[in-house]
Amino acid sequence: MIDHLHKLVAAHKRGESVGITSICSANGFVVGAVLEHALKKNQTVCLESTGQQVNQFGGYSGMHPRQFAKHIRQTSDTLKLREDQIILGGDHLGPDAWRFETADVAMAKAGELIRHCVQAGYQKLHLDPSMPCRDDVFNGHPYLPAKTIADRTAALCEIAEDAYKAISHDEPCLTYVVGTEVPTPGGLYQDKSSITVSSVKDVEETIYQMRSAFTKNGLESAWNRCVAIVVEAGVSFGPEAVLDYDCKKTSELKSFIEGEENFVFEAHSTDFQTRQALTSMVQDHFAILKVGPWLTFATREALYALASIERDWLKGKRGAIQSQLPKVMQDIMKENKMHWQEHYRGNKEHLQYISVYGFSDRIRYYWSHAKCLEAVVQLFYNLDRYGIPLPLLSQYMPTQYESVREGRLQCTPRCLVHDKVIEVLVKYDEACGKHTAK
Repeated sequence: MIDHLHKLVAAHKRGESVGITSICSANGFVVGAVLEHALKKNQTVCLESTGQQVNQFGGYSGMHPRQFAKHIRQTSDTLKLREDQIILGGDHLGPDAWRFETADVAMAKAGELIRHCVQAGYQKLHLDPSMPCRDDVFNGHPYLPAKTIADRTAALCEIAEDAYKAISHDEPCLTYVVGTEVPTPGGLYQDKSSITVSSVKDVEETIYQMRSAFTKNGLESAWNRCVAIVVEAGVSFGPEAVLDYDCKKTSELKSFIEGEENFVFEAHSTDFQTRQALTSMVQDHFAILKVGPWLTFATREALYALASIERDWLKGKRGAIQSQLPKVMQDIMKENKMHWQEHYRGNKEHLQYISVYGFSDRIRYYWSHAKCLEAVVQLFYNLDRYGIPLPLLSQYMPTQYESVREGRLQCTPRCLVHDKVIEVLVKYDEACGKHTAK
């Protein structure tokens, strides 16, 4: 399982251009589609929950790490995936979810989260205390020096190692990803024209500080199991814009990492990049491509397309009770603005549009709401009962229509949603040069 990542690093050091897609999502449709795709293509799949999505308090998905791990394992068992095809991981494991509290409180909660993750069987851990907490202030501004980030990373690593030793007498199989210049989780708050790419000097400083902190804490073995470092690659997305990858800006980083025996780059915020951009990233040793919001964005596109089919098909049909999924979601987000109001600006009409359709995909925080789940159940029930007319499928989901007509896809709501997600996964497959390192 986890040896796959070390083999991936070794492949890059041999000059091979291979990668792996890291799926950072706890959404049920995304997980189902990813595992079905892995089965069909006989791939190793990396599934990670973020510290915001899944934590000891439930996160916005409502799941604890053990519940997330159980869901992955049950779904993979049902599909009959091999155990060695699943890498279970945690993304942005640190104080981010509690950054508005003091550092000591937030770090204590981060440590507890990591304990839960290890106990649940997580193997790949992105240790990320890079976000300043409430009292991480210098000259009146949020500030966190590289040394402090490194010290906190080592402290979290020590908790992970101790948690593993408490549940197993085997050699630790935990693999780590570290970094100090970590892109903002979930994309940019506001659209920008560019982002400053990490300098080689800053990456060298990060590695030095991290190695020193791990050594000071007696974590040399864990340091040797670090496979990737996170840097700012200049890619991201905002509400209505995507910052594309530019290999010219990362040429020095590419040359630098080729001289680091144990590391590749882990690329964050790769959502909505073009096929060519993703391929270029892998060629430049961004061997782990993280994607999340793009997959839930595709899920929303599919569900809203199905809701449009339901509306047009069942309008006036006697006895049919429509789900009204878009209205249900609008009402939920209007009642609870916590997950999106800080990310968008504009008048009432613009906010109504951007909160649903923006690339930031803040709507993803609401799919686990009970009323939303009820609406989706009603939507699927209606389309299963009354069928999906091909003309409407062609109108709202033309790619899936072609697959249905050619006999490659079942015309059921769940299959159609999964296929919309798989459209995105195929782009990553091509960039990662599937098949990946053996």
